Amino acid sequence: MIDEETGRRSRIFIPNAVTTASMFFGFYSIQQSMEGNFIHATWVLFIAAILDLLDGRIARKVRGTSEFGAEYDSLADLVSFGVAPAILAIRFALNHQFGEFGWAAAFVYLAGAAIRLARFNTLIGEEQSKAYFKGMPSPVAAGMSVIPVMVYNKYVAIGPCDIHWYAVAYLVSVVVGGVLMVSPIRFRTFKDLQFTKYGLALPLFGFVLILAALLLRPQATFFGGLCAYLTWAVLETLLILRPREKEMRAKRKELRRKRREESKQRRLKAREEKMHIVTGHKQE
Repeated sequence: MIDEETGRRSRIFIPNAVTTASMFFGFYSIQQSMEGNFIHATWVLFIAAILDLLDGRIARKVRGTSEFGAEYDSLADLVSFGVAPAILAIRFALNHQFGEFGWAAAFVYLAGAAIRLARFNTLIGEEQSKAYFKGMPSPVAAGMSVIPVMVYNKYVAIGPCDIHWYAVAYLVSVVVGGVLMVSPIRFRTFKDLQFTKYGLALPLFGFVLILAALLLRPQATFFGGLCAYLTWAVLETLLILRPREKEMRAKRKELRRKRREESKQRRLKAREEKMHIVTGHKQE
């Protein structure tokens, strides 16, 4: 019994240790942002995102899932993908370009991340879809604050943003990231995709191409991937999921109408039968 309890604690410890590492890199990103080292601040958040992707899968593999782990993961995500990107945005452009308005924009992002994580926790085991997230996942939304910084420091200049139009576009990106996290837009989880359905060679070669692109132009690859993911989510929601949900709502509405009509007919029939019985008794 003691060995079983010890094994259970060990299984819970492993994914929570990965979550702690993810939070550490988020905290380290905050420290680097405060010192103006934006290159380190952005790349360690990328490491934090990888660890966040792994902790849940590790927990399921080792059977170490727990309520504590779910809550702890959300708190760690708020640090790594809420506070850290907001601080990065403030230090990179929003503070010296827009002042208090920039701080307000960063707070919109942070509030969106907090609401997104709270909503995700309340939907666990209830309305969560295996195929879709409702609202942009916080690690991806962090990319809308992080990736423009990576692109600027790679292709323009190292340090804070001194180009006003770029700062304006960056502010819009930060605010949009916060709004997308609480939006009803559906974002793919890719958990339901069967990459090897038509063989192993094609998906493996695609993975090789992605690795090659990351090796040659990592910042541009991240930017292109983020734009593609966001565009796919918006188009799929508007052109496929919304019409499908509208059709399903219409079918449910028609079904409820038919049920009400059938219930009304049954009540009328019962009333007529009752009146027939009463009339028969009177005639007797």
